[in-house]
Amino acid sequence: MIFFTIIFLLAVFNLTVFFVFKKFLYKKPDEGMKFLVINISKDLIWLVISLIMLEKTKTNFLFIVISFIIGSLLIYIPIIKLINKS
Repeated sequence: MIFFTIIFLLAVFNLTVFFVFKKFLYKKPDEGMKFLVINISKDLIWLVISLIMLEKTKTNFLFIVISFIIGSLLIYIPIIKLINKS
């Protein structure tokens, strides 16, 4: 159940950042840098919440790392495509 919650939080945070980017930052000056600031802040918040929820074991750490990598790819790829279009 905790793993599902962590994945759910990652998905919600990524979707929120994506919609904030599309609504407020897309086609504005320095859109990429502003996205990075928001995304890094989101990643830090997600990481702290995840570490608080999970026990400190190697398996759980590996789960967090893999989730982070997959979640990052899922948000960076569409954002980079949007930035390259503009």
